[in-house]
Amino acid sequence: MGDQTHKIVKSKVSEGLHDMESRKGRFRAFDAIRPAMQKMVPNYPELSNNLRRIKAYSIDHLDDIIAQAKQSLEAKGCKVYLAETSAEAQTYIAGLIPEQGLVVKSKSNAGKEINISHYLEDRGVTVVETDLGDRINQLAKSEASHSLAPAIHIPIEKVTELFSQEEGRQLECSHEALVVSARKGLRDFLVKADVGISGANAIAADTGSVFVTENEGNIRAVSMMPKVHIVIAGVEKIVPTLEDAMQVIRAAAVYGVGQDVGTYVSVISGVSESLDPDLEEFTQGQGPREVHIVLLKNGRQDAIDVGFKESLYCINCGSCLNFCPVYAEVGGKYGYKYLGGRGLVFAAFHDALEKSEENGLSLCIGCQRCHTACPVQMATPEMLWKLRQNAVSQKGVGWKKDLVFSMLTKPKTLPMVSKLATTFGKLALKEGDKGMKSRLTFNSLGVTHDRTLPRFSGKSFMEIAKPKAIAKPVKTVGFYPGCVVNYTETDLGQALLHVLGENNVQVKLAKEDVCCGIPSVVSGDISHAKAMALKNIETYTAFDMDALVFVCPSCAVAFKEEYPKLFAEDSPELQAKISKLAEKVKDINEFLCQDIDLKLPQEKVTETVTYHDPCHLARSLDVKKEPRELLGKIPGLNFVEMQDADMCCGFGGSFSLSFYELSQRINEGKLKNVTETKASTLATSCPGCMVHFRDGIDQHHMQQKVSHVVQLLSQAYGRR
Repeated sequence: MGDQTHKIVKSKVSEGLHDMESRKGRFRAFDAIRPAMQKMVPNYPELSNNLRRIKAYSIDHLDDIIAQAKQSLEAKGCKVYLAETSAEAQTYIAGLIPEQGLVVKSKSNAGKEINISHYLEDRGVTVVETDLGDRINQLAKSEASHSLAPAIHIPIEKVTELFSQEEGRQLECSHEALVVSARKGLRDFLVKADVGISGANAIAADTGSVFVTENEGNIRAVSMMPKVHIVIAGVEKIVPTLEDAMQVIRAAAVYGVGQDVGTYVSVISGVSESLDPDLEEFTQGQGPREVHIVLLKNGRQDAIDVGFKESLYCINCGSCLNFCPVYAEVGGKYGYKYLGGRGLVFAAFHDALEKSEENGLSLCIGCQRCHTACPVQMATPEMLWKLRQNAVSQKGVGWKKDLVFSMLTKPKTLPMVSKLATTFGKLALKEGDKGMKSRLTFNSLGVTHDRTLPRFSGKSFMEIAKPKAIAKPVKTVGFYPGCVVNYTETDLGQALLHVLGENNVQVKLAKEDVCCGIPSVVSGDISHAKAMALKNIETYTAFDMDALVFVCPSCAVAFKEEYPKLFAEDSPELQAKISKLAEKVKDINEFLCQDIDLKLPQEKVTETVTYHDPCHLARSLDVKKEPRELLGKIPGLNFVEMQDADMCCGFGGSFSLSFYELSQRINEGKLKNVTETKASTLATSCPGCMVHFRDGIDQHHMQQKVSHVVQLLSQAYGRR
């Protein structure tokens, strides 16, 4: 990403962070939707897997089901138009609407994709949004800020002002009065409209049925009252059967808003007909005379061809947005046309990769919450990282990251940098309560006067580490410390050696290490990532060990998940070596709970402790109960669970350097939850999270200590 693009993104982030009214609205929506969704999803344990199978089959057989759907729809009297581009769709739709005509439109992501409202308005057509939130945005000349609650950023006082102007009289500032006003105005438009435009949640290929679901009832009116009904839908909305379409409808409600089903579900199977037996032939019923189905391709085949077909599994329920920490803080400034990270994937093929870059391609923090919240399990972060690869292949990674990543590939570079930082750091740094403070400001590196930075160790962990010699070990493990432990959190490495030594586990260490490569992977710089990975693969496959243990889950994910992907097209011999190494990867919590009979500690640790789940550990490695189990074995320790323990802390490695203000805003929510537990110690299982929490605690003048679970366990074994 170039400097100019980075400036554009930072400007959007700053604007989003300072729009506190919108933030309040988003969190009001989250407070209602998140608990309802989390309560409802367990009632449908097979829904997600079933839906993913349906969508995978549909995209794998897309040409066939498009042809079947077209045939079925036309047999029911619908007119089907397959648009290769947005321009083709716009031209076709405009040709169906009389000059100076009136169009009533429901919420439609596909309509937004092709910019249909503005296109028609520029040609003299009056377009009225009938979704209440979209109507408010239309009157306010504002963009939607959420898929299902598009006007949450506009306060009720502003809505009252807008509706009063529309009605020509001063309205009472209450929800009831505004709904009455909106209903009256919209009904007048619905009665007079020439054309109704809607989207589609699903289209059943076998019966030629269009499904739409809603809670307000406006879509039903849009699809029935005007003489002409136009449906705009991406081809990915087509599924094989009527039953499959109902699965989509169910998932949209369960995952989107935490309902078992939407208030209204409309199934449109052709034009309106009267089947009165007293009539000699079918006649026009109460609904529209014409139903047009505009199916959009618009870059979707390109997405499939280059390995992004999973992006087309999306059902636009908005669940990913409800759990994304970046969207929560910057709202509609993250995404393009379609909001959030999934919107940036779509933009790369509907518009251009540059649109993805300018609207936040670099903003995904990789927390995986969107993945676990998604009804089709769409791996949005991985697709964003792949798009970053495409951008890097075209433009490079930038000189700053290229310099840093080049240093990380050389085993002797970081020790030298660490020694220089220790020797000369006092010229630029000063001692703070919980770390170092910068005497200077380097905004491009996320370094400000008030940021608390970790202290560089005089000697690296690799230089000072002395694993205990075990005569008859119960297990032999390799230990990969990672950059943070090696150069700033050396005590964590020492605590691990102590805990494993107490449990008769022999530890093997490499003579020198390089970075695991995960920063390069998420930045899209695959060449440097491969260089780092190959050095680590060569080093650790030479170890005779039962497991390779980690205290940093991001490093563990690199070895276990990313290395096999990096070399997926290389020789079978190399792939086999990587696969064997990946099988030995163990987070230290997992190893202590599952691989040995843990010696019970005897020393009391009289602390009230709460625990933060690191993103990579909880979601990528599925290690959640083990850290809590270890904490429960420590005498004297009082454990208190915090709310949303697995929500991201905002660190994200280089993310916190590039977007420090945003990373700190995300961190504030976690610290609020920590405070509510009244814990004296915040435990976690990631050294990166520890660094970020110490900074946040210092910024907010809090008193909590921050420790890795292994450090607390080591303390309970008597280490001071």
